[in-house]
Amino acid sequence: MEKSSQLKPTQKIGRIQSVYCKDFVSYSEITYFPKEYLNVLTGPNGTGKSTIVSAIILGLGGDPQLLDRSSSISDYIKSSKSSAAIVITIYGKQKDSVEAFKRTINHNGESRYFVNSKELSKSKYLAIIATYNIQVSNLCQFLPQDRVQDFSKMNPQELLVNTMSSVCDNQLIKNFIDLKNMRIKQLGAHADRERENDKLLKEQKRLEQLQISVDQYQERQEVLQKLNVYKAKKLWTEVTLAEEKIDSYKSELDKAKENCESLKNAYELEKRSQEGISRKREELKEKTIEQSRRINQAMVTKRELTSQLEAIKNKINESKCDLERNIQLSAKSISEVDKIKYLVETKRHELQQFNNEKSEVLNELEIQKKKIQKTRETTMNQYNKRRELETMLNDEKIPEITALCHKIERLQNIKAQKIEELRLRNPNLVKAMNWVAQNKHKYKCNIYDPMVFELSIKSEEGAMYLENVVRQRDLYAFACEDKSDMSDLINELCVKQKLSVNVMYCAPAETCMFTSTVPISEIRQMGFDAYLVDLVSGPIPLINKLCGSYQIHNIPIGKDEVSNFTACVPKSIRIYFGGTKKFTVTTSRYRSDLILTESTIRRKNQLISIDSKQLTSLKERHNKSIFEKDQIRNNLREIDNEFDRLQIVLRQEGETKRKIEQKLAHYSNLEDEVKKLQLKIDTINKSFTSTDKLKETFQKAVLSDLKIIFEIERKLIKILECTDKLLQVKKLNETLENAHNQQYESQVNTLKESEDQFKNASTIVDKLSASLQVKVKDIASKRVEVQRLCNGQLPNSNDFPFKTDFEQLSNLNVEQIYEAIVEFQARLECMKNLNSEAIADFRQRQNEVEQLKKLIEGKSNEEKNVEAEISILYNKWEPQLTALIETINKKFSEFMDSIAYVGEVVLSRNDKNDFDSYGIQIMVQYRKDAKLQTLDKYVQSGGERAVAIAIYSLSLQHVTHVPFRCVDEINQGMDAKNERHIFNLLLKEATKEGSAQYLFVTPKLLRDLSYNNRLCVSVVHNSASIKPDVKFPLN
Repeated sequence: MEKSSQLKPTQKIGRIQSVYCKDFVSYSEITYFPKEYLNVLTGPNGTGKSTIVSAIILGLGGDPQLLDRSSSISDYIKSSKSSAAIVITIYGKQKDSVEAFKRTINHNGESRYFVNSKELSKSKYLAIIATYNIQVSNLCQFLPQDRVQDFSKMNPQELLVNTMSSVCDNQLIKNFIDLKNMRIKQLGAHADRERENDKLLKEQKRLEQLQISVDQYQERQEVLQKLNVYKAKKLWTEVTLAEEKIDSYKSELDKAKENCESLKNAYELEKRSQEGISRKREELKEKTIEQSRRINQAMVTKRELTSQLEAIKNKINESKCDLERNIQLSAKSISEVDKIKYLVETKRHELQQFNNEKSEVLNELEIQKKKIQKTRETTMNQYNKRRELETMLNDEKIPEITALCHKIERLQNIKAQKIEELRLRNPNLVKAMNWVAQNKHKYKCNIYDPMVFELSIKSEEGAMYLENVVRQRDLYAFACEDKSDMSDLINELCVKQKLSVNVMYCAPAETCMFTSTVPISEIRQMGFDAYLVDLVSGPIPLINKLCGSYQIHNIPIGKDEVSNFTACVPKSIRIYFGGTKKFTVTTSRYRSDLILTESTIRRKNQLISIDSKQLTSLKERHNKSIFEKDQIRNNLREIDNEFDRLQIVLRQEGETKRKIEQKLAHYSNLEDEVKKLQLKIDTINKSFTSTDKLKETFQKAVLSDLKIIFEIERKLIKILECTDKLLQVKKLNETLENAHNQQYESQVNTLKESEDQFKNASTIVDKLSASLQVKVKDIASKRVEVQRLCNGQLPNSNDFPFKTDFEQLSNLNVEQIYEAIVEFQARLECMKNLNSEAIADFRQRQNEVEQLKKLIEGKSNEEKNVEAEISILYNKWEPQLTALIETINKKFSEFMDSIAYVGEVVLSRNDKNDFDSYGIQIMVQYRKDAKLQTLDKYVQSGGERAVAIAIYSLSLQHVTHVPFRCVDEINQGMDAKNERHIFNLLLKEATKEGSAQYLFVTPKLLRDLSYNNRLCVSVVHNSASIKPDVKFPLN
């Protein structure tokens, strides 16, 4: 395009000079230089047109939420890069000056902001941008691709605010905000006044109620005062009478005290007499006890002597028995010595015979030991060999077989694992599967579980390819061979059980009804191995469903080298895979060209895949290990049999050896037995005693014991004489003790009578003293009560306040005063009982009522002042707003009329002062027989809404003061006729002298459009590299 005429310096302020991106979305590094008027960005989908608009919004401080793509700013960093940078350069406020706004983003989602290479906080950064009237969040200035539909979702109030913001008349917006705030303040003051009025009425009504209570309270206080005077008079009369009786009580008490004292003296005399008798009685008792102790001691001595006498007699009898027994043993020892001598001679003869044969026996023993040693060595070799085989079996073969079994089971039981994983992520599906498994018999035809469980994939790669072809809802859908079964199943699971699951229909079949369009042999040289259907096994109806819905019989699978033959792949194949790449062939919406899209795929771990090669290899290793294990066990059995035979031989040889050793041991023992028998003969001879010597020893022992018996009998006679004397003395003491006990009992009765008389006299004194104290305390308490009732004064004091009242009551007796008291109390009970707090409450409420009246008056004045302020500001603001909307309406109507439609822009409101309801409504009519209707996402089609939004956006060109505007793919959904009209209007309005810079993004441009010198069309291409000999006309 030709170079446009120069703008004035003031008109260039805020317009974009350049947009620089580095490592942003799909761009490694790019700089875009828009022209000063209308700029059109076009190119195929996915080349990065909208990325430039995103860079402008984010680079000028916008949040990712404004784009409705990703909420995380870090997602806009190019894949495999750690950070991104955006630099938006705009024309500055000084002549020939520019402002560079830079934003850097790191992988943690953190941003840094720079203005002319100086780092600033985000708030200061946005404040500087706002001074250029740039509003990235205003849909009237920035309309990204993903938010085109949000424009029609704006309510009239939001549209009004965004429109006023795009005009950049700060005073207009400020007045509108002030009006809303003043309206809120006015409504708040009115509500406060109404609340205070209600509160005043309640307080006044409560005061009227309290006034009655106050009058009743004063009347009650008067009656209470009279009651207190009468009570005081009654109490004082009782005090006077009680004081007269006190003297008689005192004289009676003195007499009782004298009687008590005389009885006390008599009691003390009797008590001392009794104590003398008691001491004598105790002395006699102690003597009797001493005599009994000595008698008992003598009896003990007697018993001891008797026991000693019996023991000596028994000893003599035992000595006699021992003598007879020793005589018998002596005779027996002589006979035993003769027998032992004969046995010694016999054993010596046997020992002599063994000595002649000893050398032959020892040679035989050595031969047997060598045989046993050789057998043991053979056995140990067999044992070691067995232990090696057993170790190999237990530590190598059995663990290897177990591990292989586990691996095979894991490969074959992936379905159970997949169900457990699904139980956590989608419990509804697992619950539905359990129900279907239990109730399949209720349905006519087969009910299949979701494909992820019914299908088996031959390899991990096959599962990855199928997951990237079949939609997830179909992978997790139940399948029915009968449509009535499908209806019943949906009703049961989705309606009755309220489970969120999918059910689909698949026609019953015995064989696969689909064949590949291109045989695999024709494309094998391109790197293809098989079609996707060849990698899938499972129920035939499900295979047919996948072929019919997803054409898996026409999706070839290959290796990475497939990417080198994309140009050779037959056109009938629209989807194919090579390694981890998916290739999709589509027809352009605007031309007849084919578009090849390449994308990287990854495993989603949804399908069950079994690696058949790995499974076969594991089974072969398993069978080989079992064969080796059986061979080891056969060898072990042979070794065990040989080991058992050697054990038998070893036992036989050991038995022979043991017999020889027993024979040697027997003859060795013979020598010891001979020595022991000879020693026993010597011992018997030494211990032998003659009969005469035994009798002599016995006689000496008996003579010594008889002497001891005579001495014991002498001591026994002496003890018996002493015991008789002690018994006579004890009997005399007991007689004296009985006489003193009788005298003590008689004295106890006399002392008891004297004590009772003394206690009775003391009780009388205590009672009289207590009664006197009670009377005194009663008089004192009544005096205190009189003082309480009479303001702290007694009737006999000079300052007594009720002297006159007491004189008037002097002629009344106690009974008459009591009757008057009862009458006053009855009157008080009939009156309402009020406390002094009611009076305080009455006074407080009176003050509150006065304060409320002043507050209501102040609120009323405040409401009037706010109303006056609203009226003044409204009269200033409303004409400006009306003029703005009329200007927009005029342009909107003209533009709509120019393309044979009808449109209006009107101000909507509920009430003049209801500023929250103020809004802008866009009214449109696209058909002659229809009425004007509000622009609404539910009434107009997407294309009709796009036309209205585009025209409204153009209408703002004449009233807005923003430096530039961005609109992304607003023509999506328009028919060719409307798209041409809109483009012509855009060209006309956006290229007028002094118009704001306009950035229009579209994936296509119609043929034969009108152009002028102020239009710049940029075609966006995006690829990994550029051929060195290619040059683009950048100017």
